[in-house]
Amino acid sequence: MEQILWDIAIVASLLGFLLLIFAFLTGLRIVKIKPKVRAHKKAAMVAFGVVSVHALIMFYFYFFA
Repeated sequence: MEQILWDIAIVASLLGFLLLIFAFLTGLRIVKIKPKVRAHKKAAMVAFGVVSVHALIMFYFYFFA
């Protein structure tokens, strides 16, 4: 069980990092996308959720495992 949580934490950290970079670059208009898509806001919200899951798993490992 703990190995599965650890794998989820690793994937969540990498995915969150990539989504935050994408949100940052689209927000600065370095990566240009269609304005009606609003990928910048969606990527940032999904990244926040993924990083929150990563943080909860890491808190579990730090305090309870």
